[in-house]
Amino acid sequence: MLRNFIHNKKFHEIVRFVIVGGIATLLQVVLYYLLTTMMSHNWALFISYAISLIVNFLFTIFFTFQVKPSATKGAGFLTSHAINFTLQFVLINLFIYIGIGKQIAIIPVLAICIPVNFLLVRLSIKKL
Repeated sequence: MLRNFIHNKKFHEIVRFVIVGGIATLLQVVLYYLLTTMMSHNWALFISYAISLIVNFLFTIFFTFQVKPSATKGAGFLTSHAINFTLQFVLINLFIYIGIGKQIAIIPVLAICIPVNFLLVRLSIKKL
């Protein structure tokens, strides 16, 4: 049973998603942290998200789901990330409003947004 699970195609997609998502998330967090020392948390979130989005798209297409890029997939990816960015923007401002420091607030935001983002991206890149 474990062997079947390990050889399951969806399991491999999840593993690749975790790797790519980890790289993109680490990039976003490091950039966000550095940028919050120079600008507002909202601009830091926007810039760090935009940069990690580009890296994430390339790795998602070619590594995670191993599909050919297309305008439709790009539009779906951007739509799913627009939803994800909006959710991050709302949550980070909510957490900062309730008293969580702006450099720490990204952590609970990502804990909520990462699983949501996986489902949105998978749906947009590769139909469920």
